[in-house]
Order: sequence, then C-alpha cells, then structure tokens
Amino acid sequence: MSEDIKDIVSSAPKVLELLYKDLAQPGIKAIGQALGTVLEFSTSLLLPIKLLNEKFKLNFAKRLNEYKTKLEAIPEDKRCEVHPQIGLPIIEKLTYTTCDEIADLFTSLLASASSIDTANTAHPAFISMIERMSPDEARILEYLKDKEDIQYCDINAYLKEGSGFVCLYEHVTVLDVDIPLTYPQNTNAYLANFVSLGILRDKKGIFRTDKTQYNRIREKYKVEELTKEYVPTKFNSIDVDESYYQVTPFGRLFIQACIK
Repeated sequence: MSEDIKDIVSSAPKVLELLYKDLAQPGIKAIGQALGTVLEFSTSLLLPIKLLNEKFKLNFAKRLNEYKTKLEAIPEDKRCEVHPQIGLPIIEKLTYTTCDEIADLFTSLLASASSIDTANTAHPAFISMIERMSPDEARILEYLKDKEDIQYCDINAYLKEGSGFVCLYEHVTVLDVDIPLTYPQNTNAYLANFVSLGILRDKKGIFRTDKTQYNRIREKYKVEELTKEYVPTKFNSIDVDESYYQVTPFGRLFIQACIK
C-alpha cells in the first residue's frame, strides 16, 4: 500500500477533508455532527480509498451536498446523529448511485434519520427497497406522498357465445397521464413491484365511490367508442370493473421517510 493511501486510511474519520476545503462552514459542520460515527466506521468500507477515484469523489460530493441541503432544513436543535445501521449502507450507495431520482430517496432517508422527529421512520429495510426501484417508480412514490390509493380498472369484453370474456385492458390507470414516466408501458410491473415490497395492497373487487379517476380511465381507453363499435356485433357487452391499490401503513412510513 502506498504512503498516500496509508495516510488517507489513517484519517478516515476526516473524510470530509477530502471533499471540502472549509470545514468551518455551518453546513459542513452539521454533516460532521450527524455522520460522525458513520464516517468513522466507513474505514471498513474503504471509503477514503474510493475517493481517490475522481469520478467516485465527484459523485459522492454531489450526493453529500444534496444531503447537506436537506440537513440544513432541519432545525439545529432537532438534529441527531445517524445510527450506523442506517448511515453506513446509505453512504456506500451514495458513492456510486448516479441516478438522481434514486439518490434523492437515499439522501431523504438519511435526512429522516438525522432528525429526532423523524428518526423513527428510517427503517433499515427501506435501503434495500430503494435498491429495487427504478427512476419511474421513484416518480410514482413522489406522486403518492399526499394520496391514499391508485385507482384502476379492468376492461373486459364478454363473448357472444358462452359465459367467457376477453380482458382487453388489465389494471389500467392514468398514472402515465399524471406522471412523466420514461417507460409508461411498464406501469403494471411497477405497481406489482410496489405490492411485492409491501408499499401497496391490491384491493381487487372493492371500489371507490368517487368516480372521477374511473371516468378518466374510461375516457383514456375509449370504452364508450369500443362499446359502439363491437357491441353487439362481436361481443355481448364491454364491462369495466373498478378497483384500486391502497397504500399500506408500511408503505406510508416508507414514503414519509424517503420523500421530502
């Protein structure tokens, strides 16, 4: 090991010195206080050695600055030291996370762990949950921060012979209208992932009495036009089954901790 690397490893608790020239700035001091123990333990993760790589260093500095902005929004008397169980894996992720939407979830979770008012919401399981998300899913989480559900419809065409039906559209929503998704065709996969993570619960068979969202779905998928075109020439009827995904208590906690 070169002398330069030995020196950096020996000064691992002073990781901030590798990133900032003026450690006396209030924001930098706040980071040091909140992440003091985390940065000390980061020696085992060889964070100082990683920061010898300029790309790692620039990316990590960017993420730390984003965290600093959120930390400064917390009143000074409400700040607390981040527990290493939460802080260490997040710091590790921030060294290589280049996607802004995913990094924002990590830095928001770290900020939640930095406040005595919200530290209880920063569950360790949330770290691996963020890892299993795409940028589009991060945008859906942002959409859900002030909502309790996502309403959907199944649009079925009933056959003229027998009692069977053809599902024309399954679990369709207007999320791609309300959210700028990069891959709107993956919406159902995103929602299925949220169900698997425990963020949403599929309430199939139960519907909301407010028809606003359901009517928007009907209009988007042109149910009235389909009925005029294919009933009764091809199908007996085209029916719309209304239901919704409900945000679970665990999902609400996750959103509170990771969305600012």
